[in-house]
Amino acid sequence: MIKFLPTKHLLLIAVVCVFLAIVLIAIPADEAIEETPFSISANLQMVDQSEINLSNQQELTPKSHIMPSITNTGIISGYDVPAPENLIKKNSPATFKDHSITVNAGDSLSKLLSSKGITPQDIYKLSQADKKQKSLLRMMPGQVLNFTTNEKTGELTKLILVQNLLNSVTFERQNNAFKRSAISRTPDIVHTYKEAEINSSLFVDGLKAGISQPLIIEIANIFGWDIDFALDIRKGDSLSVLYEEKFLDGEKIGNGNIIAAQFINNGRTFQAIRFKTKKGAHYYTPDGLAMRKAFIRTPVDFTRISSKFNPNRLHPIFKTSRPHRGVDYAAASGTPVKAAGDGKISFVGKQNGYGNVVIIDHGRGYQTLYAHLRGFARGVKRGARVKQGKIIAYVGQTGWATGPHLHYEFRINGVHKNPVTVKLPNDDPMPKSDLKRYLPYAQQVIATLTNSHSPSFARKLAALKQ
Repeated sequence: MIKFLPTKHLLLIAVVCVFLAIVLIAIPADEAIEETPFSISANLQMVDQSEINLSNQQELTPKSHIMPSITNTGIISGYDVPAPENLIKKNSPATFKDHSITVNAGDSLSKLLSSKGITPQDIYKLSQADKKQKSLLRMMPGQVLNFTTNEKTGELTKLILVQNLLNSVTFERQNNAFKRSAISRTPDIVHTYKEAEINSSLFVDGLKAGISQPLIIEIANIFGWDIDFALDIRKGDSLSVLYEEKFLDGEKIGNGNIIAAQFINNGRTFQAIRFKTKKGAHYYTPDGLAMRKAFIRTPVDFTRISSKFNPNRLHPIFKTSRPHRGVDYAAASGTPVKAAGDGKISFVGKQNGYGNVVIIDHGRGYQTLYAHLRGFARGVKRGARVKQGKIIAYVGQTGWATGPHLHYEFRINGVHKNPVTVKLPNDDPMPKSDLKRYLPYAQQVIATLTNSHSPSFARKLAALKQ
């Protein structure tokens, strides 16, 4: 058994034995001494001698009698031995990393996420969560993908598709799948009032007054059935508008609807109020008549009127007095021509000096004619129904024409009327049930608009009423 003891233990036993021998010799046997119990114990350890290399022995000194454990620093407590790297990673807390990608033209979910190391399995799970809504399939350029990954496992834990400032779609990992949720934020709405006086043009003076270009265009569309903004605008005309501004977290993100607008044109005053009925939101006069008329005032974007309505006009080619029963709008060849109102096409083809012609029957005795056309739009044929504003043909120079232009006629019960000055019929009236709700609301809006007027605008309105 002794041969299995380590050398240091044998030396320790020998030293103890020598010490005891000296003590026994030095103390006389006949002296009366007090007997004190004395015990020696040795903690012996069985060691295979083949495992001991005396020439290169490494001592492992236990620091405590507890079992070794992994510390936060990756050291096994009890022994100064580093823990394996994979064991440290397994026991360390998870860390997460955020990513952000802007969607460009031609990008797909798979392409974007694969480039960031997301596995095909996680991409598939996302698509399954979005299978019905297909928001991820319909991503648009400029939208943003924000997502989070677990750096320890490489798994995707969360993804947010930011569609715009107000709307986003979130996918959160739950067990082995993703849960989809749509988030919509509601902006704060502030009512804003602006007004402008026209000295050079609607756009120039409107922009100077702080009215944005989209709002100016919408104002022109609202009053476009009553005012020809190419011909009727005069210096000194004025406009006022009450509209919505949208704010998110205290920052303006855009404009909302025009609540009400007022236009003073050449001594005439027009007012429009937005109101929503079962048929949708439209603009009405304070007494409930639709601002939208049954006809567009001018069915083409023109550069100038080359020939006015004139029953005694001198014909430019034949030099004889022949009535001009319409208006000639000069425009570049190929400019689209729109249907002035809803109706059914009664004629498509050629008519002597008119060249290519389209005639639309609008019902209730109204009829419009479009002549000197270069060609017809697809689907335009006799009997076809068209909506107001639909492109029916293109400006040309066919028939007896000296240059590219649209010849436009407006007829009521077969009698030619001047398209520029004819009183256009209103659109379908508001239902009586809606009118009861509208009239008190209209009074309230007009009062707000009136109270917002500047002193100069108020004086101008007062002068017109006298």
